[in-house]
Amino acid sequence: MADKSDEENVNIPADNQPENGSEEMTPVSDTDTITQNQEIENMEVHHHPHLHHKPKKWKEYFLEFLMIFLAVTMGFFAENIRENYVEHKSARDYASLLIEDLTTDTVELNSAAHVLNVIITAGDSLGNLLINDPKLNVGGKLYYYEYLSSVRWNFISHDATLQQLKSSGALRYLGDTSLIRKIMNYEESVKIIYLAQSRFEPQKIENWSLVQKVFDQSYFNSLDSLSDIAINLTVNDDRTMRFMNNNYPLLNYDKALWQQLRNWAYSSSRNYRVEIQLFNAARLQAIIAIAALKEEYHLL
Repeated sequence: MADKSDEENVNIPADNQPENGSEEMTPVSDTDTITQNQEIENMEVHHHPHLHHKPKKWKEYFLEFLMIFLAVTMGFFAENIRENYVEHKSARDYASLLIEDLTTDTVELNSAAHVLNVIITAGDSLGNLLINDPKLNVGGKLYYYEYLSSVRWNFISHDATLQQLKSSGALRYLGDTSLIRKIMNYEESVKIIYLAQSRFEPQKIENWSLVQKVFDQSYFNSLDSLSDIAINLTVNDDRTMRFMNNNYPLLNYDKALWQQLRNWAYSSSRNYRVEIQLFNAARLQAIIAIAALKEEYHLL
């Protein structure tokens, strides 16, 4: 008698057997049966209807234009305000730096004028002594006054801020042309000082070569320790008095050389008087510029 399972296997129709035992039957859904032609037909059938827009009224166009115009204008004004704020702050910072530089210059100009007055007094004193026979003069006084009259002292402006403003184009931040003019007036006065100093410099060099023929440098070296006292003309100081009362010898007593030294002493005094006038004029311009900067930016 055959097994029941064998009967079931025998009754399986041949049409339902898979051709390849490794392949399985995949069920097919209804949606997968839609063909490409049907999809195209659907796309052609479901078209969008043509939409008709009503034309806008001119008031609507004007309102849109007005909104855009106001937005652009407000943006422009906002950017302009921001730039003005940044420039004003930069200008105020630069003004503070300029005031510091100008204030330092006024101190330096006062100091330079004081030193030149000392040099002038020494040059006049030396010239008066050289009128007499060289051998009749006390050597210490001649060395002392020659040492002072030969001091080379030049003024140098603290212009770093101004030069930075000019080179970077930031000078326009200051805005007020009258304020800029005051600052430039000071710069012009400093340039005149530089011209004068450069003009007198060759004369100082020429005179020093002449001094070397008459005076012993070693005695000048001993005066270097008294330089602060000498510049302040405190001739009552004990060390200064001892030096001036010593009859130090000279290298040369030739009257022709002495006459040249005397002429140079007076000429040097005259040149330095001109420089002092230039210093005073520059100091006045600096004070004017400082006052204008403080007033413009409310700086103390």
